[in-house]
Amino acid sequence: MLHETGLVSDLIGELAVVQTQNQMACASCQVVDTCGNGIVEKYLSGKMFSSEVFNSLNAKIGDKVILEIPKSSITKASIMVYLVPLLSFILFASIASFFSFSENIIILISLAGLALGFAVTKFYNRQILNSELYLPKMVSIVHTGSASQSSSVNYGFSKKLRSADKIDISEL
Repeated sequence: MLHETGLVSDLIGELAVVQTQNQMACASCQVVDTCGNGIVEKYLSGKMFSSEVFNSLNAKIGDKVILEIPKSSITKASIMVYLVPLLSFILFASIASFFSFSENIIILISLAGLALGFAVTKFYNRQILNSELYLPKMVSIVHTGSASQSSSVNYGFSKKLRSADKIDISEL
């Protein structure tokens, strides 16, 4: 299971809107500057993400919560997003080459394969959109002992939140 700490910023019926801050996992790696993952993480580092999660713990606005999602869900979603369009592109290019089409036709057929791969990914995404396997779950509320304790994640809030307060994401 992958775990992430977040802050409840809004309540919508039975859902809690949880803000999480992306943190660099690659910071200690020696090849962070040349690795594709490291470059993407540098761009995303510090960005805030918002997730709607079933409020199974009755968390209130301002509560710090821990979310979890199975690693297998992330792996399956990554394969669908990255591999399916790429494999479709390569498959269509190979088939077009096998039939000895001209280079321009091969390029067009390859792009059609890529588009088909994206369409399959979009269809798959719609099918699993509300599947519990792919939705983060709220597993615990982090209770802090005092207001002077510092958090490992800085959400940029200087005032204590009341349950009636709404958090403006644009200020983060």
